[in-house]
Amino acid sequence: MPFETEKIKHESKINYEKAWLETKNLLKLKGNYFNLVKKGKSHIVNDFIFNARKKMISLGFEELILPMFVEESEIYKQYGPEAALILDRLFFLAGLPRPDIGISNEKINFLKKIIPNFNKIDVLKNIFRAYKKGEIEADDLIETFIERLEVEESEATEIIDKVFPELKNLKPIPTKTTLRSHTTALWFLVLNELQKKKSLPLQYFSICPKFRREQKIDATHLYCSNTLSLVIMAEEISLEDCQNIASDICEEMGFKNNKSDIKKATSKYYAPQTEFEIFVEHPKTKEWIEIGDGGFYSPVSLAQYNIQYPVFNIGFGVERICMIKTEIEDIRKLVYPYFYEDIAFSDEEISRSINYKYIPLTEKGIEIKNAILQTALNSKDEKSPIEIKVWEGIIKNKRIAVFIWEKDKNVKLLGPASLNKIWVQDGNIIGLPPNEIPENAINTNKNYLEAIASEMAYNIEILLDQNKTSYEHRIKMCYRASEVNLEVDDVVLEYIHSKQKKIDIRGPVFIGLSFNVIK
Repeated sequence: MPFETEKIKHESKINYEKAWLETKNLLKLKGNYFNLVKKGKSHIVNDFIFNARKKMISLGFEELILPMFVEESEIYKQYGPEAALILDRLFFLAGLPRPDIGISNEKINFLKKIIPNFNKIDVLKNIFRAYKKGEIEADDLIETFIERLEVEESEATEIIDKVFPELKNLKPIPTKTTLRSHTTALWFLVLNELQKKKSLPLQYFSICPKFRREQKIDATHLYCSNTLSLVIMAEEISLEDCQNIASDICEEMGFKNNKSDIKKATSKYYAPQTEFEIFVEHPKTKEWIEIGDGGFYSPVSLAQYNIQYPVFNIGFGVERICMIKTEIEDIRKLVYPYFYEDIAFSDEEISRSINYKYIPLTEKGIEIKNAILQTALNSKDEKSPIEIKVWEGIIKNKRIAVFIWEKDKNVKLLGPASLNKIWVQDGNIIGLPPNEIPENAINTNKNYLEAIASEMAYNIEILLDQNKTSYEHRIKMCYRASEVNLEVDDVVLEYIHSKQKKIDIRGPVFIGLSFNVIK
């Protein structure tokens, strides 16, 4: 049977450890139930990389694995005054500092509420001291607690979660280390080392991912993509030689029709007027598409690494080449088909993707939600101004009163759209009054009033944990689903937009809710 995911999420919010332990019972631990199905299929990007590696080796290149990380200072050495612009495209790495963790009397008392006979304070201090020094890895901390403090796994988790919040309130501190955005950034470092150990010519290649902080992810841009990058370092080599080599590689990849053009603006790590783009003719559209960029490294950049001979470098975009070969127009569909391939959802499936974003997590919270619903329905036609106490009782160790109200004069307690129900019809999500039943539509069994009551009850739970003593929740005109605590699964939402369907839940809701702590 499928897991009841909504129930599991709800229970994990109430008590994560309990849910984590109990849901193990949903899994079969012994028995023979499954055999692999013959569904094997390779990915076109990896197919290309596999074949390209063999071709590059057959052409005379040696394969290297390049480091993933580049120090910011290397970018300045390679790009000179252009470096400041290049840095905008990079991802900088950050790390979490290990905190100094003190064990106060208050924390000791809290520990003893979890483990009444706990007496290993000195052992705990030693553990945190070793953790701070890096002698204990973060992902070994719970196991260390279990072994050295002699506690249960659930107790170890609760100690970290509730007694030492400094462990989960850490903020990343940025470093000067970046993820490579160009394989170029590594070739300088690699050639500096290899020129001392190998005889010329040096002929190397690497096919590896690069990371770009693109302004947006779209049909032609990804944060991570692969590059077939190569370098040649020789005593004598001409730009014409370089362009011929690039053309030969294109032919090896199946593009006999190719050409190269010198770029008008040259990146500073290349020598002036030596940077060129290489284009291939799309076999179907006959359009010329750029698949690679290369040139001579600037002697100025090479000098920063004490490199004394000319170096040719070129990089080919693997995903772009695969797009041409497959005639797929969106790079996202090529690389991540499971996220971006064309999909379709029935009205029934769309209806299951619509949920209340916030729901009460405690029994008292659910009681408050139900009280709001019942009072609102019983008094919906009462004239304003009006304020009705919905619920009074103790929740989160505080006595509170909850109210529903309308302050505007000469109107009803509930606005006209407050009882609207949510329907799905022909791919559209619509909100309609309870007496309207659209033809051939799916009833989601969700409505504005229950959604709003659920959010109010949830807010009370959260705000009381934050020691808030009052709160007012007012919905007037509704324009967006989020305003009435509705959310739609992201994949379904993208499908609705891509098919030019609509989410129309507009309407005059006009509901006022509030609570205050009674002293």
